[in-house]
Amino acid sequence: MIRLVGMSRITITLDDETLDELRSVAPPGEVSAFVLEAVRARLRRHPIEELLAHLDEVHGPLTDDELAQGRQWWQESKQRWSSTAEQSSP
Repeated sequence: MIRLVGMSRITITLDDETLDELRSVAPPGEVSAFVLEAVRARLRRHPIEELLAHLDEVHGPLTDDELAQGRQWWQESKQRWSSTAEQSSP
């Protein structure tokens, strides 16, 4: 394994289809950066997914009505935030 400054080089295995798709979307010479960003995003989601699984165990899964209410709240919140940002722009 070659040590880079604050980084380590590893080997990963991807199926051919995934590798072809990765190479088609990652800029030339940026495959490692693309993979690093994807791994970091997954690691940030992991604790949230564990919390949601725990809440499902304790309280049961959300109902369709609760999901609809959450989606409505999210859309309304985004609209409020967006209009607040527009008002504060010079």
